[in-house]
Amino acid sequence: MTPQSSKPRVLVVDDTAANRLAFEAILEADFHVTLAASGSKALEVCRTQEFAVIVLDVRMPGMDGFETARALRGDNGTSMPPIIIFTTAFDQNVAQLTQGFAAGATDFLFSPVEPDLLKLKVATYARIYLQFAALQFEVRRLSGALAEAREEMARHGLTESRPPGSPP
Repeated sequence: MTPQSSKPRVLVVDDTAANRLAFEAILEADFHVTLAASGSKALEVCRTQEFAVIVLDVRMPGMDGFETARALRGDNGTSMPPIIIFTTAFDQNVAQLTQGFAAGATDFLFSPVEPDLLKLKVATYARIYLQFAALQFEVRRLSGALAEAREEMARHGLTESRPPGSPP
């Protein structure tokens, strides 16, 4: 996986070229935008790049947005899967929302998509994603430092003192 650059990465998945291009035009100033025309192409791209946010159309031929989201959630090799915002112009009802959230959605946008709302939602979710990634990095760094300290103590014949009942 390629890590995030200075601009958070956003994947736009939609079978309609006009929608992909419109979303790219709205987001490209603040985000590194990648476009995919199908769910299977999105899965392919996600195997080599990490995305903070995925804007995913619900209705697409072949693999729809729900199937794509489930595959992304199940196929993800990172601790935090990307945040998924579904877009749809159809079936704006509780059943659709329930199915979307069950598939792994974080949020929904209904067409016609308001450009400012799209930018704000993507920016908010990208910030959350990147903050979580920074915390994960810090945990790994501190875990490594702790392991090194334990090895150093062991080399000098020192042992850790732990309160009774605490995990090793």
